[in-house]
Amino acid sequence: MADERAGLKSLLRGAIVLGLATALFTLVNPFTSDTDKYTPNQAGICQQVAPLSPTNKQVEHFIRDKTESPAYHKEIINKLSKIIQIPSESYDDLGPIGEDPRWDVFYQVEEYIKAQYPTVLKTVQLDHANTHGLILTWEGSLPASEAKPILMLAHQDVVPVLPDTVSDWAHPPYEGYFDGEIIWGRGATDDKGYMISILESLDLLIKSGFKPKRTVILAFGCDEEISGENCGRPISDFLYKKYGDDGIYLIIDEGSVGIQTEFDQSFAMVSVAEKGYLDVGINVTSTGGHASNPPDHNVIGILSEIIHEIEASPFPGKVTHNNPMFGFLECAAVHAPPSSFPNAVRNQLSQVAKGNTKAQQQLAHELDHLRYYFRTSQSVGKINGGIKINAIPELASTMINLRLAVETSIASVQKHYEDLIKPIADKHGMVFEGFHSAYESTEVHKISLFGVDALEPAPVSPIDAESFRILSGTIKNTLQPLDNNQDLIVTTYLMPANTDTKFFWPLTKNIYRFTPINLVLNLNRAHTVDEFIRASEFVREPLFFATLVLNADDVA
Repeated sequence: MADERAGLKSLLRGAIVLGLATALFTLVNPFTSDTDKYTPNQAGICQQVAPLSPTNKQVEHFIRDKTESPAYHKEIINKLSKIIQIPSESYDDLGPIGEDPRWDVFYQVEEYIKAQYPTVLKTVQLDHANTHGLILTWEGSLPASEAKPILMLAHQDVVPVLPDTVSDWAHPPYEGYFDGEIIWGRGATDDKGYMISILESLDLLIKSGFKPKRTVILAFGCDEEISGENCGRPISDFLYKKYGDDGIYLIIDEGSVGIQTEFDQSFAMVSVAEKGYLDVGINVTSTGGHASNPPDHNVIGILSEIIHEIEASPFPGKVTHNNPMFGFLECAAVHAPPSSFPNAVRNQLSQVAKGNTKAQQQLAHELDHLRYYFRTSQSVGKINGGIKINAIPELASTMINLRLAVETSIASVQKHYEDLIKPIADKHGMVFEGFHSAYESTEVHKISLFGVDALEPAPVSPIDAESFRILSGTIKNTLQPLDNNQDLIVTTYLMPANTDTKFFWPLTKNIYRFTPINLVLNLNRAHTVDEFIRASEFVREPLFFATLVLNADDVA
């Protein structure tokens, strides 16, 4: 018995030593625990729904047969080409609608829609928000109190084409040229292809004889590219007055990535949030004079010092579980080929989920090619100063565009800038006016900060909602992976830019931004020379949108 007790004591001592050693190892190397949670094909992580087919097979077959027809492809390609020919550009300096004649081009867009979609216009109620915001409502048989409407957004406007770049285009930007494979022109991807596709989906559904239970709404802004105040906000106000808080079932709008390959796996990337937005203005003022008697540092030099300090102090990056990109990384960890997903990333995911700050920072460092999905970006976009070479300038100014990380806020970004710039003002003996100065100083020698178009990061839309499952099942049913030897994985993602959805937050939590095509090659062509869309991708979009309407109607 004594020997047994001695053996038991020895065993316990060994267990205690082993436990202490394990605990110490975990403290020293915190990225070693729970790594098996993110092994390939792990159950419970990034679960995928089955393809969802509408119950109305007759309508589904009608739409599939139509959208697979070469004659139909020719027809809708021509429609997109023709609407590209309408140069519906929106400019930062546009005056009010009705006063600035540059808005009048949107009358042409409306007339084109009416001419091309007479069946739709005979069926829906067309309303206008601030003249050029278009709202098309197809009333369902059930009231909104029983079946909330589905809302599909697009925008009519495009970014201007710089005259100096016209000769750089493979084909004229407003010709809408189709070369047999690619449709070229401003708006092909952003966002006239999307607008034509959702119009087509309604046209097909109406012609199939389908009668919706759930109301379907299409809404087209006229100024999404310049922040949406003239049409995006009025459209939202119109719909909010009609449907109220949480009155919409689901909103879908353009997404920035669509279907992509990451870690050698095809993903359908649904953006469930957007980064915040802030333009920061900085004015540096002082006395002027003749250039023959300059100060040691004039306003241009001081502004340059400020810009240098800003660029030398970027916002830190970190990956947290609050960021939809974390959900994407989880999906990749369990669904991507094991050899393609870095172990350095896999081994840190559990610690990131637990809030380990070091792991959050290290993971952002590992994924530096995705840095601006994890940090606030800052870009100096405008600078002005001086009007004559032999005169000391009295004012120099700059504007900086920031896209705010999901974990940050306008207030924290403003404080960061104040902390950077106030010491420079003190160094030069200048008055410093922060973003919220109580009064404007009459002192000539000063540095002033101000914010423009401030927008907090968007709320994260739920992925456990019925609407997200309907969207996911529709994606699985209608879209294909880029590699036919693998599944298409639906994942959450983050929109690094902003859409008109920023005005619609009160209408629903279920806001999803997704473009149902392969955007691998044309992703970076929007807003620049040679914007295009592949015809083979574009012609499949109406099937996706029509099926989404049918599937949403099935659960009404």
